[in-house]
Amino acid sequence: MTEQRNKEMGMRLAKLRRNSTMTQEDLAEILGVTTKHISHVERGKAALSLRHLVRLSEMYNCSLDYLIMGKPHDKALEKVPKAVFEILYSDNEKDIDRLIRYLNIYCELYETQKTNF
Repeated sequence: MTEQRNKEMGMRLAKLRRNSTMTQEDLAEILGVTTKHISHVERGKAALSLRHLVRLSEMYNCSLDYLIMGKPHDKALEKVPKAVFEILYSDNEKDIDRLIRYLNIYCELYETQKTNF
């Protein structure tokens, strides 16, 4: 991976970790690596193995595409603003609930519009 991509991935990983109120020490212990390695990963100076990335995607309930590339894996989902995914992956229940309410309202309006034609 390029240095820029490593930095961007590191920033996403750091954000996911902080949103889950985990310290670098906590994450290092879970993955079986050193705290220094986690620090290097979050600053884009090192990378995690595929095994560790898969573990993180399971832990944070996100795709590998999001972790590595910063985007969803589905072509249709690529059109969704990145802010939506940041909310979904934030572990902020209030924001997630608000987003789901907005989406439900949109779906209701969409269904109403469809049946009126």
